[in-house]
Amino acid sequence: MRYKTACAAAAVAALLGCGQEGTSTAPPPPLSFLSLFPDRRAAIVGDPITLQVTARDTAGAVVANLVPDYTSSDPGVVEIQGGSITAVGVGTATVRASAGGQTAQTIVYVGAASYDLATQGPPHVLPFNYIDLPKIGRISRFRSTVGHSYTDGSETCRSMKHYYEPMATVDWTTVDVYAPAAGTILGIATDGGWGYRVRMIPRDLPVLQIQIFHVQLDSGIVKDMWVDAGDHLGRHASAFTMSDIAMSIGPKEGGTLISYFDAMTDSVFAEYQARGVATREAAIITEAERDSDPVPCVGEEQFTVTGTLPDWLDLN
Repeated sequence: MRYKTACAAAAVAALLGCGQEGTSTAPPPPLSFLSLFPDRRAAIVGDPITLQVTARDTAGAVVANLVPDYTSSDPGVVEIQGGSITAVGVGTATVRASAGGQTAQTIVYVGAASYDLATQGPPHVLPFNYIDLPKIGRISRFRSTVGHSYTDGSETCRSMKHYYEPMATVDWTTVDVYAPAAGTILGIATDGGWGYRVRMIPRDLPVLQIQIFHVQLDSGIVKDMWVDAGDHLGRHASAFTMSDIAMSIGPKEGGTLISYFDAMTDSVFAEYQARGVATREAAIITEAERDSDPVPCVGEEQFTVTGTLPDWLDLN
């Protein structure tokens, strides 16, 4: 992974988020260094684009509160007005910053703000397996009763994500976790007492939000950074909990949760076929099947019964 110089510098530099008005109109001094973080960004139409600016003068000292001049290679994709930068159309645009004789740029990949599953079908856009599959013994099915209820509000009392249970012979904290696609890390949050929850959006379908739970992150993995498909994010955090992954078209609140098996590419699914998963559908309990085998839960959290449908896919 190429860690961004701007990201490291941002920890010690005084930064001004793009989209905020500067407090001074005085021209900047001559600069020896200017950078933007991140240098690539996925977004959906309507998103504000916030960039962190790091600048140094010719003596190497940090220049605080610098607001560079911005331009967009395609104002129909990324619009710059006053102190704000906004994704306004589907496509790719380069945002360039200039100040003090230096320039820097960020490439912005903008996708549509909606995706119609009914007409467009499963997206199949994630080209890399998020986890070290040879170390996994079994996977819970979408809408299972494993763990706790996890829904998008359109359904109740079912787990609309997948749990990955490492083999008993494996040290669970050695299970590697990867970026399933190129895209932007939108958020990082502590995840109970076991590692972190990572939220990201892929470049090829940024309306798809991916959440990977219980990761012990590598150093250098930070919010807003760009990752490429297959970049190492860290390792599974603990033997006290399984790894799990969830994804939705749009945010979980107001979005539609879908199965990871509906989002992975054919080449990734072939890895599961090699472990005995015959079809993508085998990993999914349909809404109708779950409704016909209801599983009450307490407060939309813990299940009180497990139902009669198989919860697990055992890998060979």
